[in-house]
Amino acid sequence: MKVYLDSNVFISFVRQEMDSSFNMLFQHSDLFFALCKKKKIGIVLSKLFFDEVEKVISLKQRDITETLKNQGLKTVLIEEIELNKEKAKKIMKENNIHFLDAFHVAISIANKCDCIVTWNKKDFEKTDSLIKSLNPSEFLDTF
Repeated sequence: MKVYLDSNVFISFVRQEMDSSFNMLFQHSDLFFALCKKKKIGIVLSKLFFDEVEKVISLKQRDITETLKNQGLKTVLIEEIELNKEKAKKIMKENNIHFLDAFHVAISIANKCDCIVTWNKKDFEKTDSLIKSLNPSEFLDTF
C-alpha cells in the first residue's frame, strides 16, 4: 500500500498543532505515522510536498526525510514531470479546484497511490472519484 502525504499532516506533526475544536492533530498524525511504520505502508512525497513544508516551517528536504526516517517510515520520493502538470490542469478545470490541489491529485494518481492523507479533506472532496482522500484519523479507522 502507498499513500500520498499532504504537507499539512507533516506540518501539524512538527508544530504540534490543534484544530479549532482542540483536537490534537499532531497526535493523530503521530498515530498515522506509527501505523504506516507497523504496516510498512509507503509514504509518497513529492517536490510539491517539500516546497510547501519549507515555505510554512522552513525545513529543507533532507531535514524532512531525516525526520521521517527517524520515525522508521518507508518513504518514496518522486519528482513531478511535465505530464503531471498537464494532468493537473485538466483535473483543475474538470473538478473546479485549485491548481496545487489538482497537482497533488495528479501526482498521487500517476504514482498509483491508494489515497491522499490530508487534514484539508475539503480541498479534495471534488476529486474523490479519482482518488480517495482521508484525514489521518479516518485512515487509522480503516485498519
